[in-house]
Amino acid sequence: MATTNNGKQPAHRPSRRLHIITAAVRVFGRRGFAETSIQDIADEAQVVPTAVYYHFDGKEELLELAMRRVFDQLNAVVEAARPESEPGDAEGLVRVIDAVWEWVEKNPDEARLYQVQVASANGSVKVLRDEFEQRHIQRGYDYLPESTTRSPRAAKARHAAQALAVRTLISTTMLVTALRAEGGPLSQLPSRSVLEAVRELALRIVATEQEPTPPTPPTRGTRRKKPAVAGATDLT
Repeated sequence: MATTNNGKQPAHRPSRRLHIITAAVRVFGRRGFAETSIQDIADEAQVVPTAVYYHFDGKEELLELAMRRVFDQLNAVVEAARPESEPGDAEGLVRVIDAVWEWVEKNPDEARLYQVQVASANGSVKVLRDEFEQRHIQRGYDYLPESTTRSPRAAKARHAAQALAVRTLISTTMLVTALRAEGGPLSQLPSRSVLEAVRELALRIVATEQEPTPPTPPTRGTRRKKPAVAGATDLT
């Protein structure tokens, strides 16, 4: 591999751009955006800082590209596990959870960057995050039963409840991942056990959103029984 006189790699190679983005993913994940400098990224990539500026305007652009890589990878993982053309059922939900879980374990740098940056995103990264979340919120509705509620008020309330369920469903896997990080409260538990717990929770969230069956009205000419009350006398 060619190097410059100071041992750093040359700036002009096209592949160097991807190499620097990979370094940025690692550094932003460890240190966060505010605490990261171009020098830190250059050191991680083993290039001089001018090589970073040769390819990028600054660390803002690098963060955007690093987060775009994370979102693109997650989109591809979810689509491969359950294509949008397939119905959203329990089996598909488990496949998606397992696929994201495997991605997290194989891509710890990208997963850490997601955890560190997604909540505090702003500017162009916030736009990317919002697009990513909206895409998966829409996919999440596939796992919930279609509403048959006719009342506008009830339909609005149900939609709000389902939106909350979907957001909870999406965030569960990534949130648990943060708790499983080195030194985290779940880091000492077997990965398989935690994964099974996440599956069960996701399936319970979906099951909770099944619309209750309305009570059957009494047949004409029959009297509806009153519930028994302990110690009370039926006066009718």
